[in-house]
Amino acid sequence: MRGNEEKGRGHLVMTPPLQTILEAELARGNTIVEISEWPPHCRLLVMLAQQFHSSYPLAEGVEFREIGDPHYWKAEYVLADECLACRL
Repeated sequence: MRGNEEKGRGHLVMTPPLQTILEAELARGNTIVEISEWPPHCRLLVMLAQQFHSSYPLAEGVEFREIGDPHYWKAEYVLADECLACRL
C-alpha cells in the first residue's frame, strides 16, 4: 500500500485541503494515474491524468506551483510533504 490509502478500502486520503481538491477533480472526471513518492520533496505524490479543471482557493499552508515541465508535470498543489499534481 502506498501513501495514505485506508487499509481494505483502497480510498486515498490526503491532508484535508488537498483531499478537497482531489475529490473535486475526481468529481469532474479527472483520474489518478499514479500514487508514489518523490523524495525528498513529497512523501505522497498523487498524479492526475488531466490538467486541473479549476483554480482552487489556497487554504493556509497550501502552495500552488505552475511547473510546466514535460519531464515532470504541469502544475501542483503542495502542503507540507504531500503533492497533488497534474500532467501536461
